[in-house]
Amino acid sequence: MNSKTSMQDIADLLGISKNAVSLALNHKAGVSDELRTRVFEAAQQLKYRTETRAMKKQNHLLVLFPEYIQNDKNLYYDVFWSIEKRAKENGYSAIISGVTKEMERLHLLPYLYHEMSFGGVLIVGIFHPDYVGKLKMLGAPIVTVDHCYDSLKLDAVVTANAEEAYKMASYLIRKGHRQIGFIGASVMTKSFRERWFGFENAMSDAGLAVDRRYCLLGSKPSEAQDDAADELASFLETLSIDAMPSAWFCANDRLAIALIQHLTARGLRVPEDISVVGFDDIEAAQLVMPRLTTIHVQREQLGHEAVDLLIRRIDKGGGPSKISVYGELIERDSCFKI
Repeated sequence: MNSKTSMQDIADLLGISKNAVSLALNHKAGVSDELRTRVFEAAQQLKYRTETRAMKKQNHLLVLFPEYIQNDKNLYYDVFWSIEKRAKENGYSAIISGVTKEMERLHLLPYLYHEMSFGGVLIVGIFHPDYVGKLKMLGAPIVTVDHCYDSLKLDAVVTANAEEAYKMASYLIRKGHRQIGFIGASVMTKSFRERWFGFENAMSDAGLAVDRRYCLLGSKPSEAQDDAADELASFLETLSIDAMPSAWFCANDRLAIALIQHLTARGLRVPEDISVVGFDDIEAAQLVMPRLTTIHVQREQLGHEAVDLLIRRIDKGGGPSKISVYGELIERDSCFKI
């Protein structure tokens, strides 16, 4: 590490002004995205570190999350809170930083990475695999939280999605339901695909066929909640009131709540006419009427396990592993026994 490298050195290497280097490194306006990328690459090449980073190494963990999570604060708040708490208990501080779509596209790291020393990185949520691959090349221990990347061998702490979906589908079957639909774009995320597989397996083990007319699996990948809501509305318009299943399993609570609202608007009663269950147990699941039966995701445990695993890798090294955290079925009012 060369603590004497300066912004002027970077400027001289690239043939630009020192001011342009400063703007780029501090993510300020005034330089193009292309130039910003070149500045960061040059800084990495020259092993540039500010005076803060050149100081004695601190016990910091960098926590990165994509900007779309800002719309999912209810789901991820407990994860971030538990990460901060667990890190502090182990003598570390968790530094949380968002990554915009533009930064992800250009493979840019938050400026904090260049300002501080980090023992390891926690990745919460879903990034493009290429961006995560770029992070992996930096050599610091990495643990992904609530998602794993099939193409990358990284430590991961995830929810046992398939197992918990199997549990929920079996619950519906025990309630007497035989025609059960599935709502959730399996092309959207790995977790949705796993929940679909769990649902399918439970139906198969019970000797029941899955009727695809009652299943909305999505036509294209999308992170936008509005797109999912529009697709759900269009899907329901294709079904007449007398041609619906007795129950629907939704891949997350937001879809389940939207489904309840659509069914109610069409004059159907939940759960008397159609049962609806979800997954995640967000706060709104207890506020909607009827209150939603769902799978509670152990968000605090996800954070604790992720920090513990990352610290083990920092201290002892070792090969990558995947930890699955089981959830809990929360029975409320949205499911009717036939």
